[in-house]
Amino acid sequence: MIAFICLLALAIAFYLYRIIAQSGGGFSIGGSGQGGAAPAFRSSPWAVPTALAAGWLLKDIWPTIGFPFHVMCHELGHSLVSWLAGRWSFPVIAGVAVTDYAPSFFLSALVAGVLVWLAWQAVTNRNPLLLVCSALLISGFLYLQFIASPKEFHAYLLFGGHAGEFVFPAVLIAAFYYPGPAGWRWDWFRYPVMAAAACSLAAAWHFWLKAGADPVNGIYGIDISDPQVAGQDIARLVAGSGWTARQAADRYLLLGKAAWGFVAVFYAWFLLRRIKNKPEA
Repeated sequence: MIAFICLLALAIAFYLYRIIAQSGGGFSIGGSGQGGAAPAFRSSPWAVPTALAAGWLLKDIWPTIGFPFHVMCHELGHSLVSWLAGRWSFPVIAGVAVTDYAPSFFLSALVAGVLVWLAWQAVTNRNPLLLVCSALLISGFLYLQFIASPKEFHAYLLFGGHAGEFVFPAVLIAAFYYPGPAGWRWDWFRYPVMAAAACSLAAAWHFWLKAGADPVNGIYGIDISDPQVAGQDIARLVAGSGWTARQAADRYLLLGKAAWGFVAVFYAWFLLRRIKNKPEA
């Protein structure tokens, strides 16, 4: 049943994105007629810094006002680990990732095929963002499929939730500067997505900066071993996987630094390309 729900949701997601791309992806807007050339893909150098500044101002309230986006980044983090490990998982906006812990050869083959296709697209289109993402996903796939023990998989599955709050926003912010393949462009849609991603990245970083000062009591506001939080991700990670609260906080902070560095590198890449392609006066 979970497999069917995942495949159905995937088909619906592709269909909805296709509609968005056609309505605002650069082919039906901006004066280009059917069969005409797509309008130029323009990006302001101030868009990402402005969004990040706004995100930092909203960092305390974003998990509440931006709950749908923020919680989906979290649940997609759980599901991504499951998919790479060949387990079906369906992220729900209510705050849960419904996961089948039994390995699926079909899903593993499907994910492997998608990763090969992404890598091929990255090389043929000379897309550095897609190339880096493909390399990271393939590395995670190989590790979770052939190296990680069941206990390690379960640990990374729990870790993946808060990790998704760093990973997906960082990728979406970097993707702001890439139009996407023909027919799937997201010219106008990338602005609200990037703004939401900037807010989630800032909120996640702020949360772990505060929690890192006292991981035992700072993550949930009470002792992490308290029965009241026994069902929460980090409490389960500490109780069942041999991690300490300090190790969890340090690894999230390290991931957060990597996410900020990822955004900075691709923003610098955009600026360098902009300077290089700027016409001489």
